[in-house]
Amino acid sequence: MAALRQPIHMTPVQALRKSLKDRFYPFAQARGFIRGKATSLFVPFKRVVDGNTQFFEIQWDKHHRPCFVINFGEHAGAQVSNDQLQPFGRLQRWHGGSMRTWFQTSKPWMETLRTLQWSYEPDEVVTQLMEYFPELENWWVSKQEGPHVYIWHKHIG
Repeated sequence: MAALRQPIHMTPVQALRKSLKDRFYPFAQARGFIRGKATSLFVPFKRVVDGNTQFFEIQWDKHHRPCFVINFGEHAGAQVSNDQLQPFGRLQRWHGGSMRTWFQTSKPWMETLRTLQWSYEPDEVVTQLMEYFPELENWWVSKQEGPHVYIWHKHIG
């Protein structure tokens, strides 16, 4: 007799990573981005537009909580090593420097009160990212900071 297989339960961070791989990676690749070699904390993407390298990376929480942020930047030239790519901005849920601004399954307090649910489903988080991503693409064209694009040097000191 064959043993019954138990469904595999994913942790919240595994479910969020899977949703990103299934939905966001193809979304980014359809926009010309090529995924680079990932680590447990960073997943890099880059493309060349008009001779400049546009790049972003998904940065995962170092404590393995279900949250991430998109670090991004641009570098003059098409032949750029990964060591030269230094991000200087973020795409996130809203402006600010705290981890609450990161994309995550945990809902903001006011939304928790309004919906009576503590967290988003992983696909909802990925949908937010995909809805905000055009602001990042607009930044590469116009250098205009949007409500979800945060440029570090403008907010330090």
